[in-house]
Amino acid sequence: MMLIVSFLAFVVAAAAATQHRFGTLVECTTDGGCLWMGRQNDLVDSRRILHEMLAMHHRGGGDGYHLAMRNLQGHIDYIEAVYTHANELDHAMSMHLGLNPRNLHEDPSMLGKPLDTVLVNIQAKGRDARRLASSATTTSVPATLNWCTADNPQKRTVCADVKSQSLCGSCWAFAATDLIETAVAIATKNAPISLSSQQLLSCSKTSEVRTYSYCFAGQPNIPTWLQPQMKWDSKNSGCQGGMTHIALTDAVTTIKNLASRIDWPYSDSNQAASNGAPVGPSSSSSSTAAPSSATNTTNLNVCGVVRPSEKTAAHIQGWQPALDDKSCSDTKDTVTLLKRALQQGPLAVALNAQNGFKNYASGVFKCASVSDPSMIDHAILLVGYGTSATDGDYWILKNSYGVDWGQSGFAWLGMDNQLNCGLNVFPILVTGASAGPAANITVDGGGSLAFAGMSMNSWVGVGGAIGVAALALTIVGVCVARKRMHEMHL
Repeated sequence: MMLIVSFLAFVVAAAAATQHRFGTLVECTTDGGCLWMGRQNDLVDSRRILHEMLAMHHRGGGDGYHLAMRNLQGHIDYIEAVYTHANELDHAMSMHLGLNPRNLHEDPSMLGKPLDTVLVNIQAKGRDARRLASSATTTSVPATLNWCTADNPQKRTVCADVKSQSLCGSCWAFAATDLIETAVAIATKNAPISLSSQQLLSCSKTSEVRTYSYCFAGQPNIPTWLQPQMKWDSKNSGCQGGMTHIALTDAVTTIKNLASRIDWPYSDSNQAASNGAPVGPSSSSSSTAAPSSATNTTNLNVCGVVRPSEKTAAHIQGWQPALDDKSCSDTKDTVTLLKRALQQGPLAVALNAQNGFKNYASGVFKCASVSDPSMIDHAILLVGYGTSATDGDYWILKNSYGVDWGQSGFAWLGMDNQLNCGLNVFPILVTGASAGPAANITVDGGGSLAFAGMSMNSWVGVGGAIGVAALALTIVGVCVARKRMHEMHL
C-alpha cells in the first residue's frame, strides 16, 4: 500500500512539472495545505517555496532581505487564500497564480481581497456564456492569430524579446516601443529590433488632451460611462505613469530618431534632461562616437536634441486609434472589432491589471467588468487571440514584467462581451514605421541587459580580461612545453 501511495505521489508531481513553472501554486487541499512547484520540478510547501524564491532572486542580506521576505510571504498568503476560497466555493479557477521576481519588491497590501479575485473569475464565466450567445456568427478573420509566432500572415514572429520595466511605472513606454518594434518588422520584413524604452521614459514628458471615438458605446452590455466621444486629458510622468499615445506623439514630433535598446539601455530612471544633457547610461557605441555638432557631447543619449541619423534604429510618421467612428459599419461586437484591427499587426492597448494579474502564471486570466475608467491602469501589447477547450476564447498579450512572469512574459486574457478588460478603450497602431541605419543589432536578454548584477558593458570588460589572461597563460604554457622538449633532446 505504501508503495502505491508513493508511486501516485510521484505521478502527481511529474504531471504537475509538465504543466507549471517554478513558483506556481499547484493545488490547495481541503485540510488547508498548499503545494507549489519547486526549483527541482518537485512539489514543496509554502515555507520551502519562500526560501527557494529568495535564494534564486535575492542577493545580500540586511533590511532589504527582510523586506523582500515580508513582501514575498504576503504574495504567498494572498495566492493560497485565493485557491482556498475557490475550493470552498467549489470553483475551478481558469488561471494559475504564482510567484515571480517582481513580488519580492511589490507591497502585497495592494493586491486586494483574495475572495474578490475568485468572485471575478466566477462572474466572468457568466459573461463568457452571454458573449457566445450574442456574438457575431460570421467574421472574415482567421480563427487564431499570434504575431509573436508563425501564426500570422507573415508566417514568422515580428516581436522582439520580452522586457522588464522593473519597479518603474513605465508600462506606457514599453507598450510604445513594443508596438513600434513590431510595426518596423512588418514594414521591412526583417527581424525585429529591440528599441529603447528608456529614451521614451526620459524624453516624453508632454501633456495632451486627445479625443477618442467609440462607435460601440450605448449598447446594453457596454458600461454607461463610455460615451461615443470622450476626451482624455493626461501627461507622461516618468515612473509615475503615462499614456502610450503621448509617447508616440513625442516620438514623431520631438524625439524623431529612435535609439536601439543596446545603444540606450534601460536604467529604470525618472531622470530627464530637456536641456540636452546626457540621460541614462551611455552605450559603448555612443561613448566612442565622434562628438556631434548638434549635441556637442560624446554621449548621444540626450533629450531635447534629435539623435544623429546614423545612430537611429527606427522612425514612425504617426499613430492612430485602431477603432474609430467608422469601425462599426456592420457590427458593434467589441471582440470582432478588435480581431479585425489585429489583422494588420499588434496593437498597443491598456487593461485593468488587478485581481491576481501581478501573480498570473498560466491559464486564462479573467478580468472584472470595467465599471469606471480609473480601473484601466496598465499599458500592454495585444498580439493575437486563440481558444481554450476548457476556458474559452482569449486574447494574447505581451507584457513588460520580464520572462519570469506569466507564460514566459505573455498572458492569455479571457474575451468578454463588454470592453475586454479595457482593451477596446485605447487600442493604438502606428503609421509610417521604418528602420534606421542602427537597426542592425539585435539583443535577447529576456527583459534585462544585466546578468549576475553586472551590466552588458561590464561583462564585455570581464570577457576581455579573461581573454587576455587566457592568451597569456597559453603563451606561458607553450614556452614551458618548448623548454621541456628542448631539455629532452639534450
